[in-house]
Amino acid sequence: MTPRNIERLANALEEMPRTEADLEAAKTLRELCRVLEAAQNMVMAKTHEQSRDAYVEMIDLIKGNRGA
Repeated sequence: MTPRNIERLANALEEMPRTEADLEAAKTLRELCRVLEAAQNMVMAKTHEQSRDAYVEMIDLIKGNRGA
């Protein structure tokens, strides 16, 4: 699944939510998409700096820091 597909799913859940759970699922999908993108950046890093930055971003996401 790509970040674009995840975003489409989240949008669909928000457009016509059946319950509060749909809205929570959309929020969770977006958070997991950020984790996926950070993981992809870690794997695709070509320099030590890129790798370090992606690692720091992943740590921030895991800790729940939204400013990451």
